[in-house]
Amino acid sequence: QDMGEGGPPLTPESIETVLDTVRPFLNVAGGTISLKDLRGVDGLQPTITLTMTGTSAALRSVKNEIMQRIQRNFMLPGLRIDWKD
Repeated sequence: QDMGEGGPPLTPESIETVLDTVRPFLNVAGGTISLKDLRGVDGLQPTITLTMTGTSAALRSVKNEIMQRIQRNFMLPGLRIDWKD
């Protein structure tokens, strides 16, 4: 069942497109981000797992921005974003 609000489909490719919008800022700070896992796309709580490298200050400042961009882009109720080291 489609619980989406009209956003693009939640796929690894569409997530990478959103991540590409923040990669230049992370690169300047010496950091990187990558998609580690995507689960439960057809369920009630799809989960995106991301991993970042770089200095802790740079990561903290950009983490919330990345989460907001993903939430705004996909507009899926119950979408969860996890972080792995």
